[in-house]
Amino acid sequence: MPRSRLGELEEQVLLTVLRLGGESYAVPVARELGRLTAREVSPATAYMVLRRLEGRGLLVSSVGTPAPERGGRPRRFYRVVDEQALPALRESRNAMLALWDGLEARLGPS
Repeated sequence: MPRSRLGELEEQVLLTVLRLGGESYAVPVARELGRLTAREVSPATAYMVLRRLEGRGLLVSSVGTPAPERGGRPRRFYRVVDEQALPALRESRNAMLALWDGLEARLGPS
């Protein structure tokens, strides 16, 4: 039985693909995630998470044209499957908001 909840890195990668729009591949996903979160994520890690999210039906992928600068290997591009990914992201967001509710005063300003 597949997991229904997103892990933290899965959620962050999925949000990053959604933010980048269109189709994305591992390198820009890792870069943008690092820029937004100051979390260092290697392209290999991003690729593994992208594949896992695809396996869960939250992303679909397509293979691009082989690139000479990549030794003739094509890039794999991912895009969000809205009807699957958006409910999962909403569920994840709602769970986090419930956990944060009432703690703002205790934690103070960012």
